[in-house]
Amino acid sequence: MKRKLLLLLFAFISLGCFADSQPTDAQRRDNLFVYNGMLFSIQKFVSTTSQDNAVEFCGWTTKTDLSTDAKKDEALADAQKNAIRKVGEITIPETVTAGVTYNGVLQGTATYKVTMLRANLFRAADTNVTSQITKITIPKTVQHIESRCFDQCENMTEFVIEGATDGTSQLKEIDSHAFLNCKKLASIMLPNSVTYLGDDVPNSIEGGVFEGCESLTSFKFPSSYASNNLPSFTFKNCKNLATINWNGYNPKRLNSCAFQDCDKITWSQVPQSVEELGDNCFYLCDALTSVDLSKIKKMDTGVFWATPLTSVEWPAAVTEIPANTFWACGKLTTIKGIPGQPGAWDNITKIGANAFNMCTDLTTIKLPAELKTIDAQAFRSCDHLATVDYGTKVETIGDGAFWSTGALKKFFFKGSVKTLGADAFRESGLTCVHLKGDMTIGKEAFMNCTSLKYVEFPATSSATQPLTYVAESMFAGCTSLPFITLPSTVTEIKANAFNGCSHLNYVNILAETPATLTTNAFDGTPKNVYVKASKLSAYQSNADWNTLNLKDTYEQTMNTKYATFTHDFPVDFVAANGRDAMEAYVGKSTYKVTQPTKVQKILKMTKSTSIAANEGVILAGTPGTTYTYRIAESAVAKLTDNKVMPVREDTLLYQTETDGKSNWTLQSDYKLHLTQDAKTIYCGRAYVHETNETGVQGAKPVVFGLSLDDEDGNTSNDTTGIGSVENKKADEENVYYTLSGVKVINPTEKGVYIKNGKKVIIR
Repeated sequence: MKRKLLLLLFAFISLGCFADSQPTDAQRRDNLFVYNGMLFSIQKFVSTTSQDNAVEFCGWTTKTDLSTDAKKDEALADAQKNAIRKVGEITIPETVTAGVTYNGVLQGTATYKVTMLRANLFRAADTNVTSQITKITIPKTVQHIESRCFDQCENMTEFVIEGATDGTSQLKEIDSHAFLNCKKLASIMLPNSVTYLGDDVPNSIEGGVFEGCESLTSFKFPSSYASNNLPSFTFKNCKNLATINWNGYNPKRLNSCAFQDCDKITWSQVPQSVEELGDNCFYLCDALTSVDLSKIKKMDTGVFWATPLTSVEWPAAVTEIPANTFWACGKLTTIKGIPGQPGAWDNITKIGANAFNMCTDLTTIKLPAELKTIDAQAFRSCDHLATVDYGTKVETIGDGAFWSTGALKKFFFKGSVKTLGADAFRESGLTCVHLKGDMTIGKEAFMNCTSLKYVEFPATSSATQPLTYVAESMFAGCTSLPFITLPSTVTEIKANAFNGCSHLNYVNILAETPATLTTNAFDGTPKNVYVKASKLSAYQSNADWNTLNLKDTYEQTMNTKYATFTHDFPVDFVAANGRDAMEAYVGKSTYKVTQPTKVQKILKMTKSTSIAANEGVILAGTPGTTYTYRIAESAVAKLTDNKVMPVREDTLLYQTETDGKSNWTLQSDYKLHLTQDAKTIYCGRAYVHETNETGVQGAKPVVFGLSLDDEDGNTSNDTTGIGSVENKKADEENVYYTLSGVKVINPTEKGVYIKNGKKVIIR
């Protein structure tokens, strides 16, 4: 205990008073004497006949010359050295009778009670000496055991306090780390007079009275102990401590590291009075598989770090998950609010740094509705975390927050995120990234995301302050990334931004002015860099950009008569380089054709020469023929009634969605087929999302056909009844018409059709 010695000097030379406290060596030196090979320091002198004279026991010494301060210091050092080297059983005397010189005057013979044991008296730590003491007995007169008195008496198996059981012991205070690393001390009986077991101020380091007592299996608090807080480190590294008798002691707080590394402590040993948990309170407690936090009002950092908790119910009173709280809780699978406590979990506004780092069994988490901050490395190395559901208030995702989360395939930015830290998703399993909102992004944010196939930047999400740069090494090592579209607002691509993107074949640049390229921005990896046709010369005249393979026209070969298509930039379908433009059609309406036995729905297509970014179309062309398109020179409005839905990333489609619509995909027979459950449609493709037919929702009798409007808006032929069709040239593409005039490609439904001017019955 760190307190100054109080010295009260009275007018009478025969009277002095020293309060119970822990003196410094300078204070001990003033009143030293040697008796029978033992060194003492007077702490209280009343008179030669008083029974209240008191001394501090300082050890054993052969030094008897105490004539100077240097000699006294030599004796103090010798006494401690000899105490540390004691062997076997030690008994501290209760009283000592000796002639005493006080203020340079011999006061005569007096009897002194031993009331204090010197700090560090038997401390073997840092001395290169292994203590050989096996048992220590202290007298009932001792009131104060000073700090680290028995530090690392690692062979001591017994510690006896005379008078502890019969109520005659006067022991009141045991200072910090008094029994530190007494590894073989299996039990200790404290008298019901003890009121102090180290400093109880929150997070004070002056605690740890029994820290490192590895053999201690149980402990009973004295009934006299009533500290508001259990001091820090009190039972740290008491690996075999399993049972605590609190004996009426009702602490409100467990201070820092109070039970750290207590392998056998369970929550059942925590008293109901506890409302606060200090830093690392249960760090490495191997038996702590469950907790009841219903009464907890405050938590500091790392409380449950590296414990085997499997599930946790969070209290409403704690609105932040502090740093390190569940770090390395490798068995944690579930965390949610305590039922019956309104706002529990959902009112949390911050998840601290490393809060869930290395929670390797965590597969899914629904983050609090009010959450604003996910701090640095909060979910780092959660390598089985596949699903993260969060609200719309998250503003900050800190450095490395989801670093090394290999199972995390998707993370949807909802527009609220303002800051994405460095390494935020580094080495994660993300396959696609949609960056939205007014966001700043740190370096290496998606570095080594080897499964990443698609990235959407804020500009293509209509951010008010879209991205102006691609950060350093932001996508370095993303070996599966096939293309990237950089928004028109990007003015700088920093060093190594796309270094090592070995499959980056297409880079689409929307900026009209060449951005600044820093060292190894692309590392020579893109095979083709596309810019607007009107800006090609500006890029070619830029020395840095001209080292890349610059182009202004995309060429695509049709492998089938029809295909689906979308892109993440606006497209003009134009003829170039001696090739025809791609023919693209949007589906703006549907109607049904009733056949004799079934209902067939026809998707009416309208030809389009331009489409907005992420607009779905159906292409028509001659198989084996190459067509062209370009980045649109100006913005293109997105259609509101296009039923062809774009796919910006590999997407799992289901037959019928919850909105009452079904999904249809174009297949090799040129017809739209009802999607079977869990069908994957790939990035850059499209599908039809159409309202179900009443009475046959998602059922097989409903079949989609295509009606292409080759006249770009002229739909008269789609509604005119046809009795016969004359002078049609040979149809090599299985084009039919229904009797109501609807053009149908390769029909499969039974009924009457017109083909090449003749009625055809399909049975």
